Amino acid sequence: METSFWLERWKNGEIGFHRDSFNPALEAHWEKLEVESPTTVFVPLCGKSRDMEWLARRGYQVVGVELSQLAIDAFMESQQLKPVQRQQDGFIVKSAGPYEIWCGDLFALPDQCMESVSAVYDRASLVALPPHLQCQYADWLKTKLPDTPALIISLAYNQSEMKGPPFSIPEVRVRELLGDHYALKILASDDVIDDNAALIKRGLTGLHETVYLARRIS
Repeated sequence: METSFWLERWKNGEIGFHRDSFNPALEAHWEKLEVESPTTVFVPLCGKSRDMEWLARRGYQVVGVELSQLAIDAFMESQQLKPVQRQQDGFIVKSAGPYEIWCGDLFALPDQCMESVSAVYDRASLVALPPHLQCQYADWLKTKLPDTPALIISLAYNQSEMKGPPFSIPEVRVRELLGDHYALKILASDDVIDDNAALIKRGLTGLHETVYLARRIS
């Protein structure tokens, strides 16, 4: 997926992947990471997700990364915040309140951006990436945040019915990508097709969501 693909989708308002409510899986399972606030949570490919608001309400600092300035500005506006903007390491960084969002390529983030991160919340990264970038993302996590626990939400479906994104990432693929480094505990596994009207319109007849707690193998 080229950067232009995502920028064009945000420009045209083609953001069926965005949800206006908090993710039920986040609400149900976040506490199982046992990461107390106030600490910092990293949200990759954050878009304008209200899940960042959910985390902030519970006392966390939130560091996000997102390709689209439109998405970042929309999020800040939704929170009635006027961010301070700076340029750093090739990124535009917008900060306000408990939020710091870096605009640019996830894989180019400087190490200092994640120095204080104590947990990762991935609802939209793994499923947004095509297979070759899934591998790159898994390696990036294992290298940049090797000891950091993560809540990871994946989707699986019949790939003959629809082309990604979101991409189908069944359990066997998640374990192939991450199982050498993380102990992966399944917290929930549910059919969620009825909650995804946009994907039904694209031809899906079934959609399985799995929530993982990932901790480094000791």
